Amino acid sequence: MFWSPRKPSYKIFGDTTQGRILAKRIRLFVLIGAVLIAVSKLLYHQGIMPFPNFELIIPTLVVVGSFSLYVGPTKQWRYITRYFGIIALISVFLIDLGIWGFQPIYAFTWSGFILCWIIGLRNRLSMFDRFKKLLWRTSITTAVAVLIFDVWTAFGSWLGWGAKSLSGLAAVYLAQIPFTLYHLASLAVVPPLIGLAKLMVKVKVPVPVTVGVRAGTGVQKEHGR
Repeated sequence: MFWSPRKPSYKIFGDTTQGRILAKRIRLFVLIGAVLIAVSKLLYHQGIMPFPNFELIIPTLVVVGSFSLYVGPTKQWRYITRYFGIIALISVFLIDLGIWGFQPIYAFTWSGFILCWIIGLRNRLSMFDRFKKLLWRTSITTAVAVLIFDVWTAFGSWLGWGAKSLSGLAAVYLAQIPFTLYHLASLAVVPPLIGLAKLMVKVKVPVPVTVGVRAGTGVQKEHGR
């Protein structure tokens, strides 16, 4: 047995066992999702996003949460994927606290993000489904999550700063409409995430095909030879 150098891509995507390759790619997809959530929060705080309320957090939580993820037999990774929403949102909590300190509205924004992740979990989609099906389901789920998040956080704003009356609550929700429309623009993030998920599960699986046996030799032909 002799040693041969391994390429970086080999170390990331795994060995020749297709199950392990798939598990490692899905782990990488989960890590990318966690990084996107942290980067989105940083960009939002810096005012770099293209629209008000445009963010990557809710689309990423919903898309990653929507999939039944195979990450192999490793117990630690099963915990990470099971609690992905809470683990990934730790970066959001820390960034908020580090920049602004604790604010009462965080009780609504943080719980709203966790609720969006839970909404995504109800889909239980397979990465091997058709792209159109995945895009349709996750886009609708993301839109619903955005609407619920905005209704919930607007209610929190009313409790904290709005006039404590039905007319005051109505005024808060009317003022929220333009921001919700901008927020729905975050759906533009869903197609690239679905495309990345589909790309990650493209693992070649060798399938032997018998096409015949040479008479008198007992030698089995292989497909393509």
